[in-house]
Amino acid sequence: MTAAGPSQPRLTPAELASAWAAAAAPTVPKSEQQIKQLLSRLVTRLATAAAAVPVDEQASVEVAAELVAHGLIEPHSLGASIEVLGKGLPRLTELRDVDQLDRAVLPVLASLASGYVQAYRHYILDEQEATTQALRQAKHEAELELRICETRFREIFFTSAVGIAISTFDGTVVTANPAFADLVHRSPVDVIGASLPELLQAEDDKMLAEAHRRLASGELTRFRHRRQLTATTGEVAWTHIGISVLRDADRVPTHYQTVVENVTELHLLQQELSTQALHDVLTGLPNEHYLMSHLEKVLGTAVPSTMVTLCRVNLDNFSVITDGLGRTVGDAVLRSVAHRLSDLVAGQRAMVARLGADDFAILVEDGPDRLDARALAAGINDTLCEPVYVNDCGLAVSAGVGVVHRHATGISPAELIRAADAALHEAKRSGAGQWAWYDAPADARQQARYQLAATMPGAFESGEVRSRFQPIYALDNGWIVALQALVRWDRPDGTVADHDDCLALAQQTGLVIELGRWLVHQSCSVQQLVSRCPTSGSPRMRVDLTARLSQDPDLLAVVNNALSSTALPAGELRVGVPLDALARGHGDVLDNVRVLAELGAEVVLLGAAASLEYLVYLEDLPLGAVEIDAGIASRIAERPGNDSVVARALRAAIPLVHSAGATVIVPGVDTAEQAQWWRDAGADAARGAYFGPPVWPQELYNLLTTAFLNRQR
Repeated sequence: MTAAGPSQPRLTPAELASAWAAAAAPTVPKSEQQIKQLLSRLVTRLATAAAAVPVDEQASVEVAAELVAHGLIEPHSLGASIEVLGKGLPRLTELRDVDQLDRAVLPVLASLASGYVQAYRHYILDEQEATTQALRQAKHEAELELRICETRFREIFFTSAVGIAISTFDGTVVTANPAFADLVHRSPVDVIGASLPELLQAEDDKMLAEAHRRLASGELTRFRHRRQLTATTGEVAWTHIGISVLRDADRVPTHYQTVVENVTELHLLQQELSTQALHDVLTGLPNEHYLMSHLEKVLGTAVPSTMVTLCRVNLDNFSVITDGLGRTVGDAVLRSVAHRLSDLVAGQRAMVARLGADDFAILVEDGPDRLDARALAAGINDTLCEPVYVNDCGLAVSAGVGVVHRHATGISPAELIRAADAALHEAKRSGAGQWAWYDAPADARQQARYQLAATMPGAFESGEVRSRFQPIYALDNGWIVALQALVRWDRPDGTVADHDDCLALAQQTGLVIELGRWLVHQSCSVQQLVSRCPTSGSPRMRVDLTARLSQDPDLLAVVNNALSSTALPAGELRVGVPLDALARGHGDVLDNVRVLAELGAEVVLLGAAASLEYLVYLEDLPLGAVEIDAGIASRIAERPGNDSVVARALRAAIPLVHSAGATVIVPGVDTAEQAQWWRDAGADAARGAYFGPPVWPQELYNLLTTAFLNRQR
C-alpha cells in the first residue's frame, strides 16, 4: 500500500463509498441510495480515524460493528471491503496532508478486520439464541394447542348427543362416550371391551363386515348405514351409523371410529309426512299419488293372464248436501262413503282411494276368487243408498260408476285411469246412480271430439272458422225474408264441421260465448252490406244465440256495440233464443229478450214443439217469430199426412201463434212436398235443402239478385 502518486487522482468520500458499495454490498436489502449514504458516512469516519494522532483504532472497530449491523455479512464482504479501502483511503482528498499515510491506514484496516470478525461472531451467537428461543416458543405453543385440542375433543366426545365408539380391528370397543352407551342400552363400563358388532346387533350382517374390510384396506374412506336397534324392552330406535378409520402418524390404520346418531324422531316424522303425502286427511284413504304409485307396481309386475278392475266413483250432486247442510255434515258423509267402499271389497286384493272432493276409485287385483266386476259396480250404489245418520238426519247418496275390467298388461297407469274416467262420463250421461263399462271404440270417438274441441280456439283465432248464411224463404211467395248466420270450420285435413257441430264443440271449452259474440258482429256487418243492395228487398239478418249466450249479462252490450259499429238499425236484426234457455227460468234470459225487443230487434223463439209450453212464453214475452223444433219437423217429414196427433197439434197451434202476432218458421224442409205441407198448415217461412244451401258472404249479392229477378218474372 502506498500513498497516492501523481498519476493517481484523488477521491472524495462519496466516490470511494460508491466503489465500496459496488464491491462489498451488491445484495444488501437496502436501496442503492441508502447504501451509498451509509458507506459515505463510514468512509468519513475511517478517514478521521486515520488522520488522528495516534490512529483511532476504536473508531474502526465501531465501523466494523455498524457494517455487520446493516447486513454487510456476505462471505466476500470483509475481503472486498479491505481491498477497496486499502486502495482508496490513501487517495482520499481529506488525507492528502497526512504524514506517513500508509502507517496510519494499516492500523485502521487491521482494526476494521478485527472488529468485523468480532461483530460477526456476536451476530451469529445472537441469531442462534433467537432461533433457540423461537423453537422453544413454537414447541410450547404446539404443546399448549395440543392440550387444548385434546381437552376440546374430550369435551365433545363425552358431551356429544351423538354416540361415538373407537374399536380395534377385531371389533373390541376401546373407548366410547355416554351417548353411545345409551343408544346400545348398556352402561358406559359395560361397553368398554365389548364386541362392537354385538352392540350394534350386527353379528350376522355381511354388509357391515364387508364395509369394515374395505375400510381397513383403504377401498373406502367412510361408510354410512341406516340401522334399526331394538332394546330388550322392545323399544325400537332408528339410527344412522357412520364408520371411518383412524390412522397413526405414519398413516397406518389402527382403529375404527363408529358414530351412531339416533334419528328415530326424524324417521317417525318422515313416516308421518309420507302418510300425509300419500293419504287423504279426511278419510284416511290412499290419495291419487298413492294410487298411481300402486298402479305402476301392479301393472309393472303383472303377467299376461292377470286381470285388473278399476272403478271410478263420483258422487251424484254431492253439493246438495254440503251446500244445504254444511261442510261438516258433508265430511261425515264422505267418511261414511269411504268406510262402505272399503267394506265392499274387504277380503279382496283391493285398494280404495279418494281422488278428489267427491271422487273415489276402487282398484281390485286378481285374487284366488274371480271377481265379478258387474256385481261390484252394481254393489257400489247398493251399499251407498243405505242412509247414514248425521245430526239426526238420514242421508244417502248415489254415484256414477265407470268400470274398466281388462288384462293388466299393455296399459299404463295413466291410460287405465283415463279409461275409467271415460266410462264414468258415459255413466253420468245416463243419469244419477248409473254405471257403465269402458267402451274403447266409443272412447276413441269421444277422444277425437275432445281433440277437436281443444284445438278449436286456435282454429277460430287463425280464421279457419268462418260465417255462412242460410236463406229463409216465405212459403207464400218464395221471397227471401231473412238470412240465418251460421258458422263452419274448414279444417286443414279437409274435413268440415257444420254449424251445430261447431257449437257443440265450442260448448266444451267455453269458446261458445266468444264465438256467439263474434257471430253477432259478423251478422250486423253483413246485414249492412245486404241492406245496400238495391235488389235485395228487405231480408233481415238472423243470428241464433246459444243457451249460454242468451243468459249472458253482457249480451245487450254486445248487440249494441255491433249495431253502433256498423250503423245498423236494430229493426234489421233478428235474434233467436232457445226454448230450453227460457225454460230454465234464468232471470237474465227474460230480461235480455224484453230489452232486445225494446231496441227494435225481432226475437225468434227457437225449438217450439208440439206441446203448449212455448205458448206461455209467446203470451208473456214480446216474441216476433217462433221456429218449430227440428225434431218435430223431421217427424212430419217422415210421416206426412194430417192424421197424426203431432200433425193435428201443429195445425191447431200455428193459428194460435199468429193470433199472438208472431210468425212461424220451419227448419229442415228438404222437398217440395214438405214445403207444401207446411204451407197448407199455415207456416210463414222455411229453410232447408229444398230452398238451397248456406252461402258465403261474397255469394249473397248473386243470391239476392237472382231472387229479385225471379220475383219480377
